[in-house]
Amino acid sequence: MTALRLATALLLICASPLTLAAGMADGIAVEAAHIRQMPPAAPNSAAFLTVINTATTPVRLIGARSALAQTVELHDHVRDGEIMRMRRIEGIDIAAGAQAALAPGGKHVMLIGLKQPLVAGTTAQITLVFADGSEHVFSAPITPIRPAAAH
Repeated sequence: MTALRLATALLLICASPLTLAAGMADGIAVEAAHIRQMPPAAPNSAAFLTVINTATTPVRLIGARSALAQTVELHDHVRDGEIMRMRRIEGIDIAAGAQAALAPGGKHVMLIGLKQPLVAGTTAQITLVFADGSEHVFSAPITPIRPAAAH
């Protein structure tokens, strides 16, 4: 009877999600993250960051989520004739040992349908979701919009 209990316990431990590797998110680091504060009535904002893949295999970032917004998507700016437009993208591939800059005017995390006004000086959590289902959670400060430089 004791051998059966021991075997059952070992099986449960081995099957536990805590013992499984996190997958693509294992080799991820985030730097220079921040969320753009918007005027209180603004419905949307964006998060900018650098995603670093320290692993020896490529990763694919396919989404994000945050309690700040009803919808969180990956976006990019694309030229449509003479106009730059934001478009939702399906993912961002990051080669082994490389990084992806999510910055103003380029790829970014779009926060759509803000649930509350963003307060500069506070932080918020964002979860990055990878193609294998693994996740990386990080905190980002909310920073005020900087006025455009005078010409």
